[in-house]
Amino acid sequence: MSTATRSNGVFEAGDHLWSVALRMGAADVALNTARWWASIRWGTGSAAAVTAAALRFGGRTAVVDDAGSLDYRALDRAATSVGARLRAAAMRPDGSLGAVGILCRNHRWFVTALVAAERAGCDTVLLSTALPASNLAEVCARDGIAAIVADNEFADVIEQAGTSAAIFMADGDGKSSMARIAAEGLPCSPPTRRPKLVLLTSGTTGAPKSAVRPLKTTRVGGTGMLRRVPYRLGDRYFIASPLFHAWGLSQLVVGLATASTIEMRRRFDATEVGQLMCERRYDALVVVPSMLRRMLDLAIEPPQQQRPRMVLSSGNVLSGDLARAWMDRYGDCLYNVYGSTETAIGTIADPADLRAAPGTVGRPPDGVMLTILDDDGMPAPRGTAGWVHLASTAQFLGYTDGSDGDRAGTLMATGDIGSLDADGRLHISGRANDMIVTGGENVFPSGVEEVLGRHPGVEVAAVVGVDDPEFGQRVSAFVVERSRRRVDPDELRSWVAERLPSFMVPRDIHFVDALPMTTTGKVVRHRLAVLGQPDRV
Repeated sequence: MSTATRSNGVFEAGDHLWSVALRMGAADVALNTARWWASIRWGTGSAAAVTAAALRFGGRTAVVDDAGSLDYRALDRAATSVGARLRAAAMRPDGSLGAVGILCRNHRWFVTALVAAERAGCDTVLLSTALPASNLAEVCARDGIAAIVADNEFADVIEQAGTSAAIFMADGDGKSSMARIAAEGLPCSPPTRRPKLVLLTSGTTGAPKSAVRPLKTTRVGGTGMLRRVPYRLGDRYFIASPLFHAWGLSQLVVGLATASTIEMRRRFDATEVGQLMCERRYDALVVVPSMLRRMLDLAIEPPQQQRPRMVLSSGNVLSGDLARAWMDRYGDCLYNVYGSTETAIGTIADPADLRAAPGTVGRPPDGVMLTILDDDGMPAPRGTAGWVHLASTAQFLGYTDGSDGDRAGTLMATGDIGSLDADGRLHISGRANDMIVTGGENVFPSGVEEVLGRHPGVEVAAVVGVDDPEFGQRVSAFVVERSRRRVDPDELRSWVAERLPSFMVPRDIHFVDALPMTTTGKVVRHRLAVLGQPDRV
């Protein structure tokens, strides 16, 4: 069973957001007319949302990044021109279209490429910036990636991957650069197919799986989200979460659908974000919990009138202590969102929930069914821990390798263990299969253990997650060395870093004489914590 992060995103980029945006702007006849026209040309995803915003609010700032600002009219033109080039590059001899991969950090060209690929009619694969070359090669081959839009910093990884995909650079001014193509002003006819969005789950051994999400109507979360989260037309967002993750992506889609201004930076810097909060007022700050902790540690104190109206957190465990500390300093503006790449929206904890039951992930919005099942697949009594399952029309369509998630009829397992309190709030008590969630990334021990076991100086290794104040958890490895071999811990870290994404590299490496095992040869992981010896550094 493939499990997903807590929470990897809540929204489908589709018609439910479109209908929500229409209701929110019901009094704006010009905007609704623009949306109607744009939907005829581009469908009802982000491609049409950008065109509608350009027609109604052309001079409104769409994106603010390290390079400055870009208004909706310029974003619309750039996405059309880039879409034409992506379609030409992705066209196969038989007339079908390959997929477009996006390997970028948070900036305008990520947004442009996302909208452009949709206009081209190409499926879009969002590539993690932590993918090593071997994983990138496998994903490109498996998912039929014919073109990649990438930052210059990933040029070496792409070259090592040996992919045959056409490469478009997000930086610079060469012929294949996004800036050059955007300036060409190429026309792009409407797509003849409805494309899909592909999000990578975190890998175990080998490449991560690719979860397919439709760009079609999934009305789940529209009215329900509006009742729980006070989105408005024309908001100003700061999205600190990576856009290639479902959480950051979901909030980008909301921002485009509501003709909002979206600010971002390539890399998160708590000091910089804190300074920006003191200089300007954001309606929404989109983060993962570790970012909240870093900002709290800096003791940043923006003026009362500058504090965000909404702070939207997801992607990892939000502890009750952290939730309380944030709201005590910045007011009751915090929302905790839970779900997964596969299940989409799960639950939302609003400030009232977080005050009443700190640490909760809240309750499902309208259109989402939440069920706790016991080990026999039956509904667990209220207050009893069991397997968390969700049902909605926003579930993913399966993985590109043909496999599927763990389903029980219309219900899909999130892979977490949880329980409902007396008021129907969900509390997560543990993760299935010993999965480690570090800084919003999922790490399965078996993948790291296998790589460590290939080192000539390692007899056997076991990996667990240990509590970490910054990242929620960190990866900790327990290693039995081969006879008469002494292994340097930094050598082991380098060994893993060359073969797996950076977030899977063990922060702690302990050397032990033997691993505790059952009579059937299974490692007793909860006993590992008392066996560790300090790193030999």
